Amino acid sequence: MTQDRDWSKTWTSAAAAIHGAVSYTDKKHFTLTDVMGFTGHAFRMNIDPKSINAAGPTSFPGGYILRRNLCNLGFTSCLADPFMPIATDKVNRTMALVQQSIDRGVPAISFDLFTPEFGLIYGYDDEKQLFYAKDAAHDGTVTYTSFADPKIDLLFVTTISESLPHSKYEILRMALSMIVDHARGKEWTHVFSDNFVQGLAGYEAWIGVMERRCADEAGLAYNVAVIADAREFAARFLRQLAFRWDGTNIVERTVRKHAGEAAQHYEVTAEALGGLKELFPFPEGGQPKDPDIADRAILMLRQAQEAETKGVEQLEQLFHFMKEYHSEIWVN
Repeated sequence: MTQDRDWSKTWTSAAAAIHGAVSYTDKKHFTLTDVMGFTGHAFRMNIDPKSINAAGPTSFPGGYILRRNLCNLGFTSCLADPFMPIATDKVNRTMALVQQSIDRGVPAISFDLFTPEFGLIYGYDDEKQLFYAKDAAHDGTVTYTSFADPKIDLLFVTTISESLPHSKYEILRMALSMIVDHARGKEWTHVFSDNFVQGLAGYEAWIGVMERRCADEAGLAYNVAVIADAREFAARFLRQLAFRWDGTNIVERTVRKHAGEAAQHYEVTAEALGGLKELFPFPEGGQPKDPDIADRAILMLRQAQEAETKGVEQLEQLFHFMKEYHSEIWVN
């Protein structure tokens, strides 16, 4: 795993946007590593089983996932996701959500502001009919008219509302619930379920594409970049979890044990996926249809799959413990 990488940046735009918004709240102590871990984005995989389409990493029910993400971090939230064609009153209500959030001093999370990724709207000017927004590609303005006429088939906005006093135990339990559900393919996916394979099953879908030599060069390189980056964050998150939970009670000891063991497996996963980044650099893409290169990639994917499967088993055990644990002192 890259030791000198910049941990303030990620290829996962949903987590980057959430972290950006949360940094304007009372929970600004959450680092990007914390956000990647507690939202589960460090552990996500969403694979197109036909050609590894570039849309995979962002093809999930954003409203459902981001609301759960924010709940994990200790927030209630508001959502707008009306489908096209969008009635004028729904456009107005969505814009009001954005402006109310900005007035409270917290940017609104949106999608496809400048590129088909998540970003933030951090200001507005009613006189000029403009929003001020940024994503990974650009920092600039979006007219009210273009905002109301999205290039995708819906108008997406999520805003942070009330901050809740969640304990670290509750935050971790909810995070593990999301991580395990996703890994085991139990996460609700709505209309996306027919086109993508989520969680650990994504490895077999990915390997199948490589075996058929039909991976899209740009799509593969983008998926590799996103997933390899995420697993580096996963390993770092778990290492920090094992370090920070340093108490003597049984919960703290159990977190240390399972997080530490899971971290070892995710470090192997991240290293294997890092090898894929060298084979398929973004945006060049490499030569995934070349039989020798594809077979090398399959070996790396098998290594990552084996390690991540073991990592998920540790996290699953930890989740079941935290879900069922009740008593610190029990005289029986």
